[in-house]
This record gives sequence, structure tokens and C-alpha cells, in this order.
Amino acid sequence: MSTLIVGFGSPFGDDRFGWLVIEQLQQTLAGQQTVKAICCDHSGIDWIHQYQPTEQLIFIDAVKSGAAAGTLHHLTLTPSALETLPTSHSSHGIGLREGVTLAATLVELPAEIEFYGVEIASCEVGTAISAATTHQATAVASHIKKSLRNL
Repeated sequence: MSTLIVGFGSPFGDDRFGWLVIEQLQQTLAGQQTVKAICCDHSGIDWIHQYQPTEQLIFIDAVKSGAAAGTLHHLTLTPSALETLPTSHSSHGIGLREGVTLAATLVELPAEIEFYGVEIASCEVGTAISAATTHQATAVASHIKKSLRNL
């Protein structure tokens, strides 16, 4: 069993969500040979450079869907099901949906992909991460640690 966990983000406000989850996971998963947790900050395809065929792929990112700030979204999708989702607009260039679609044509992806997203309040320069986003980051990191099938 192998797992790749990718957290997307930036240093601005609630957009740190993905990075914060990865930072918490890296602290507790250090030394695990079958789990790799990485941060990406540019586009929905940066993770491909570090991808090796894996049995479990998890993405974590901040989202804006119109739900209340702090709302947690957890989806499990097949790579082809991503095509049914609305086109995303990303502060990272190419969005995650487009990145996964591209990756599926280049490499073998697992049958299912998990996604954790938190609805953000602000991601402007100079803003701090909100208490709601920090709380959700801790909850998601804890959930992922418990759910990893290979530990």
C-alpha cells in the first residue's frame, strides 16, 4: 500500500489550509515509507513531478463554493468523475480538476481519489488564517491519520 497526500495553498490567510494539514501530517508520519505528504503552491499539476503510482491519492485545498466559511467538504471520486464537476477557478494557475484530468492521461491513477476542502473566508495578503480553518485543518489531519489503511 502506498499513499500520496497533496496539500495546495499559499501563505495568505485561509489559503494555508492545505499546507497546515500537510505540516501536521508530516510531524506524525515522519519515517513512514509508504506515505508521502507534500505541499504544492503553484498549480493543480505540480504534484505530478513527485507522483509514483500509488494506491491512495488524497488532495487537500481551500475552496470557495458559496458555503459558509469553515464548511468542510469531503469527496471521494473516480478520476473520470472529476470531469462532471464544474470548471474550477484557481489561484494556482491550472486548477486541481484540470490537473487530475491531465495526469490521468499521463500516469496511472488510483481508482478513487479523496478530496478535502474547507470553505475559506479570506486569502488576501497580510491576513491570518482563521480559527475555523485552523480547527478544520486539525480535524482533517486527525481523520486522515486514522483512516490511512497502511499504518
